Amino acid sequence: MTDETKTREARIRDGDVRSAVARLRAKIGDSPVTMVTATDGRCLPTSRPLRAQQLDNDGALWFFVPSDGTLARDVEANPRVCATYSDPAHGMYVAMSGYARLIYDADRIFALWNDELEVWFGKGPLDPRLALLRVDVDHAEYWDEHSSGVIRLLAVAHAALLREPPLLATEHHRLSLRDGNGSATPA
Repeated sequence: MTDETKTREARIRDGDVRSAVARLRAKIGDSPVTMVTATDGRCLPTSRPLRAQQLDNDGALWFFVPSDGTLARDVEANPRVCATYSDPAHGMYVAMSGYARLIYDADRIFALWNDELEVWFGKGPLDPRLALLRVDVDHAEYWDEHSSGVIRLLAVAHAALLREPPLLATEHHRLSLRDGNGSATPA
């Protein structure tokens, strides 16, 4: 394979990842809270709400976490995590999985910092306990119920009367970001 072919294939993969990331951003919207699930020392999944600072163009989620916290220890033991978003009012649900690691990058900390974080990190972006958690998303899945809340409620009520499962107009897609295939595949 020539260098030119490798470069072209890398551009295509980058475009696919950026397309998948753009789709995820559109689905997540301004949802500030993410449930991040890691595996603890007992091999049990543990979840906690975190405020995502960014989903960057490379498909990495960024969070601020205490470097001495349980999540930091859990990620060091098993870096595989899942981050989920839900917006029941709009029928939107997103799950992303990938590998997490702690990053100590002062430039990025200052770039992502906002004053709301001082509640958790009282010394600001210079807090010695402050670390960035980077999650390199490799797979994502979303469910988007297109109908309004009233229509969904009526569909559920109608199904309950008929004793049948509700038929909701739901779009469900899986996205791969890390294997070079960033296109959506219907589930």
